[in-house]
Amino acid sequence: MANQKNNPPQKENERGIDFFGILKRAAKIVWQNKYLLWFGVLMAMGSPGSFNIGGSENWDGKGETAKNFIETHWQIVLVVSLVLFAIGIALFLISLVGKAGLVKSVNLLAQNKKANFREGWRMGKNYLWKLFRLFLLFFAATLVVIIILAVPVIYLAVKGSWVSALIVGLLAVAIFIPLIFILALTNIFAEFYIILSDLGVWSAVEAGYNLLLKNVLNSIVFGLLLLVVNIIAGIVLLPVAGIALLILVPTGLLFFYLNKIVFGVFLAIAILLFLVAILFISSIFLTYKTTAWTLFFQEIARVKTEEAEKVAEEETKKEIAAAPEKA
Repeated sequence: MANQKNNPPQKENERGIDFFGILKRAAKIVWQNKYLLWFGVLMAMGSPGSFNIGGSENWDGKGETAKNFIETHWQIVLVVSLVLFAIGIALFLISLVGKAGLVKSVNLLAQNKKANFREGWRMGKNYLWKLFRLFLLFFAATLVVIIILAVPVIYLAVKGSWVSALIVGLLAVAIFIPLIFILALTNIFAEFYIILSDLGVWSAVEAGYNLLLKNVLNSIVFGLLLLVVNIIAGIVLLPVAGIALLILVPTGLLFFYLNKIVFGVFLAIAILLFLVAILFISSIFLTYKTTAWTLFFQEIARVKTEEAEKVAEEETKKEIAAAPEKA
């Protein structure tokens, strides 16, 4: 009894987290509920990577040709650009619905409740505009941080103070990395508070930031573990990519020398298969990563935390206070 009195209870934010248990459980949930990968596909479609196709040789000639085409057919270029931009925005919005649907589904599955793609999609649509406003908020915050840190460096460079510009630039990078880390994790937790606790955007940001402050070390460790998992998965996939290249390159050369038309068809199919493979692999990574983060959030926040309930209660009080009294 004396020992119990002398040892104060451990704070909730200082308790140990079973990181590997969370990673294993996330893998088990995804493996047993493969329909979750469809949400990953939607998320991957909304966050495409950039591809550098072709070499740099003869770039001057190609650039001049492209410039002449744009000047001659600027209307077509404008229409195509607007269509591609609209498609990109639509895919991004769909990816937000996919993320919300995935988080909602994982939350149900973690509680041993039934879930399916249709129900997840239906629930995910309810959080689209909140998540979009949250994205705009953090995008603007990131942009402001970049501008504030970049202006002194650019000013010193323009003035010709290269040594000072280099020193200030290194200092700016040192400040930028932790700030982006805080913004990124706050954004992740705010998304979960929006989806799982149905908070407003700003209230979710406050709750997410408070949760991060109480779990900084745990969040860093878990993020690094997920990074290691991604690296290991990439290393495992390298031999597969090597085997594919050993098969496709000689086959492509053979078709090139036999028939140019057949080679063109083969090249088109190979590129299509490559893009499909990238989409599939990205969807697996995104599904697993989002599932793992959802379980981690449940572990540190318990979803219905006192902070979330307090914020929700304050929101309700504000709404009641703002309502006009009836005569």
